[in-house]
Amino acid sequence: MRCHPAAALGACCLLLAGPPAARAHAQPTTTVQFDREIVHILDNHCVMCHAPDGLAFPLVTYEQTYAARWKIRQDALNRHMAPWGAVAGYGVFANDNGLTQREIDFLSSWAESYGPRNNGQVYTGIAAAAPPPVQAHFDFSRWVLGNPDLQLPLPPTTLAPRQAATIQHATLDPKLTADRWLTGLEYKPGDRRVVHAVSFSVRETGQWLGGWTPWHPFVSLPPGLAYRLPAGSHIVADIHYYGAAGAVVDRGSLALHFASTPASLRAVINLALQAKSPVTAAAGSRKLVAAMTLEQDMNILALQPQILPGVQSIEVAARKPDGATQILLFARDIPLDWPTPYVLAKPLPLAKGTQLSVIEHYEAGAALPAAGIVLALSACPGTELASEPPPPRRALSPSPEQRFKLTGTVKSVDAGSGRVLVQHGDIPGFMGAMTMYYSVGKEADLKALAAGDEIQSDVVTGSATGPALENIKVIKKAH
Repeated sequence: MRCHPAAALGACCLLLAGPPAARAHAQPTTTVQFDREIVHILDNHCVMCHAPDGLAFPLVTYEQTYAARWKIRQDALNRHMAPWGAVAGYGVFANDNGLTQREIDFLSSWAESYGPRNNGQVYTGIAAAAPPPVQAHFDFSRWVLGNPDLQLPLPPTTLAPRQAATIQHATLDPKLTADRWLTGLEYKPGDRRVVHAVSFSVRETGQWLGGWTPWHPFVSLPPGLAYRLPAGSHIVADIHYYGAAGAVVDRGSLALHFASTPASLRAVINLALQAKSPVTAAAGSRKLVAAMTLEQDMNILALQPQILPGVQSIEVAARKPDGATQILLFARDIPLDWPTPYVLAKPLPLAKGTQLSVIEHYEAGAALPAAGIVLALSACPGTELASEPPPPRRALSPSPEQRFKLTGTVKSVDAGSGRVLVQHGDIPGFMGAMTMYYSVGKEADLKALAAGDEIQSDVVTGSATGPALENIKVIKKAH
């Protein structure tokens, strides 16, 4: 075989030159910048907990993040932070808090390259001041779902300094004198330093309503679906606390959103699986299993396993009537201190006859319980849900207009949406004492009201927009 002269000359030069000289202390370089990629990751995954007066050390400014860059890198590589147990590729979740591989690469490259802030651009405008520094941000004051129909304060809970992990139960009475249909809820902790997670359910029916985590602080059902809250029912909040350095009194707030036209809604129900040791388990088996067959068509909306110590992984699967199997959830190394619901990005339709199963694997040294994790599932019976929100529909039998008398105190005025938040006593024939929003039809009435005013008014029901106030009289102005 003949060699091309140019190739031979190049090879000869390489042999003569030898290996390239080593460069001592060569600094890695990266195009990843705090002001661009890193602050975006912080906004999406971190700052909900890593903020001033939050659960963990703040990661808001460049300086704070730069100082913690090696810990951030290691936690990301170990997939310890951000907390999320579901393995990518098995289900798509609306509240997914896991870092993508690209995000992990960004964090690692940024830390190893000494954390560049930006591209070095210098602002030299004579008249214009330099723009403010880029920071991570999360608005803790905003209601994500908008102004609620009813806001319930939780009873205060006192935590001792550095108190160990504990679960406190609070019971809330919305004072419902008739059935209501809940389409969404949202929670705000009183002290963000101590609340890790909250789960909500209905005391009288056991209905699981969903859960709260710092990165997904609300529950919002797809259009056309709702939870039924029976008259006289109560909402139970199971709050997972972790003590702060000093004594803390926490008093959170729960916001509820109700449907205005319940006649066209489909009810969301509970399914539950609790795994046990299989009858034909092999010697030394470290797994628990459970299964159930759906007796009707079902749409799965969300799952929440109650994690126990020693669980290595949990798998939830659906074996369909045609023999195909779909994994709804596969989670491993689930952090015990972050009990998390897994909310499907789209409702999953399953046909009648589908077998739902759960398999739990436990560590070799862990005590194997007789009964394992209780897996709660939110589901809507019936045919497959529409992929797009259905057009607005009027109730087939609209409620007739009714009028009741209200006496109460204005708590706030929302001029933008034309509503007022009123704390009132019992409204005979309509509802018990509570604090909730009411529409105000006349702009002049709205402008005349201020927080602290004591009012008397007619409450008009039967409107698609919900209860409204008419004939408002201010009986005592706020000072």
